[in-house]
Amino acid sequence: MGSVAIIFVIIFTILMAIPCAGVAWIGSRLINQLGRFPSRTPAIQLSVVLKLTVLEVVSWTLLLLFFKVLVAE
Repeated sequence: MGSVAIIFVIIFTILMAIPCAGVAWIGSRLINQLGRFPSRTPAIQLSVVLKLTVLEVVSWTLLLLFFKVLVAE
């Protein structure tokens, strides 16, 4: 039973680490662009919204698939 819990924690950690790394990467690029072009702030922020939305949808889909696999009857 203990090995199942460890596997669960590892898979869940990987599923959460991927979106967190993606947000960190997108955020660092956003800050770099804002530093280079401060007058284009709204355009830069709007370009990031679509990327973050896609990342959010993908991460929720992965979590829901993980849940469905665990609850499969």
